[in-house]
Amino acid sequence: MRHTRLISIRACVAVLCILLVQGCVDEVGETVEREAAADFTLKLFDGGNFRLSDHKGTPVVINFYASWCLSCGIGVFNLEKVYKEYADKKVLFIGVAVQDTEEKAKKYLAKHGITFPSGLDEDEAIKHAYGVVGHPFTFFVDRKGLIAYVHPGAITEELLKYELEKIL
Repeated sequence: MRHTRLISIRACVAVLCILLVQGCVDEVGETVEREAAADFTLKLFDGGNFRLSDHKGTPVVINFYASWCLSCGIGVFNLEKVYKEYADKKVLFIGVAVQDTEEKAKKYLAKHGITFPSGLDEDEAIKHAYGVVGHPFTFFVDRKGLIAYVHPGAITEELLKYELEKIL
């Protein structure tokens, strides 16, 4: 019973996040403005740094994951495949490991052959800024720096491409 209630709560939160991020239609039929993506700086595992605000004008896919998360391992192959396929389309992919250790996150990336930039959200500040409540969670940020779409859970190749085409 407790497990079912927790899943229901998470599902409701995920739906609310999607509605808030995609833009809702108000009573007079006008679309509400999208929310700006929270700026963050992430120390990457390769030694560099990624700062979201440095990439305004470029679509960005942000994927929150954890090495211990079973469903993260399902959709990550799709992320890597689309990352490689869209390399020439000027879109950035960034992985944010949460509730993890650097060592385990690096092993996860190596195990799944992930080559897009990734780093560890050590203090969970990025996770909290984005309201991430589960794993995996994928955000699509458009050229204006606005969150265009949020996807909780494993993501398919088709959905990735569909949402990317909307922000390219």
